[in-house]
Amino acid sequence: MGRFTFGALALLATAGSPVFAAPAKRGSAQTAPSKSDGLKAPPNFDAIMSIFDKLFPAQPDPDPARLALARTSVAAMWPDGAYGHMMTSFAGGMIDRVMQMKKSDLPDFGKAAGKAPVKTDGADLSVHDQAAAKDPYFDQRVAAIRAAVVDETSQLSAIIDPRVRDGMARSLARRFDARQLTDINNFFATPSGHAFAGQSMQLWFDPDMLHAMMSTFPEMMKRMPDMMKKVKEANDRFPAPPSAKAKAAKAKG
Repeated sequence: MGRFTFGALALLATAGSPVFAAPAKRGSAQTAPSKSDGLKAPPNFDAIMSIFDKLFPAQPDPDPARLALARTSVAAMWPDGAYGHMMTSFAGGMIDRVMQMKKSDLPDFGKAAGKAPVKTDGADLSVHDQAAAKDPYFDQRVAAIRAAVVDETSQLSAIIDPRVRDGMARSLARRFDARQLTDINNFFATPSGHAFAGQSMQLWFDPDMLHAMMSTFPEMMKRMPDMMKKVKEANDRFPAPPSAKAKAAKAKG
């Protein structure tokens, strides 16, 4: 259970990790850590972004008038601090729920459905209580980690939020015309519209939304064999590509 505890805490730290949130500027120097640091060298972000640029090429500049309207829309949808709030509230809520989980709450993934629950041997302590029993400073430690992550994500928000707003504004300006953007902004200017805009992105991290998405996985897995069969049938309509041996034999004549 110890690894489970610290794995849960790692989720909170990961939410504010620069690796997942804000890649380094292209062309900037990256200092590789020394072997004495015990750390691996950072990824080559220039190479990663060069591939990303091919997969998601830059789009034409939107109409300036529509872009101006879109920026007004996005300011309501993604206010300053949105990234930090979204990540810390999502990860923090998950950590709180993980800490309350008990051994009896954890299924035995090796057993078939419908089997008896995991035996607790008389001790069914929560993850929090197990950790606190071993570490008298556990609560203070977690509070300090949370404070550090909140501070880090707030600083990352200052970097990420303007870039997100720029990308969203460009996308909105290409997808909606001036009349539609004006209607959107008029709605966002109302109390109800303003409240909706500020929560629209966070809806995707809501427990009900995540639960709904997760509930689709069993149905997806049921359909997987049929999908793979159809893929195979589509592939089998065409002759198999020649093997390397066949190509070599043909080259020899």
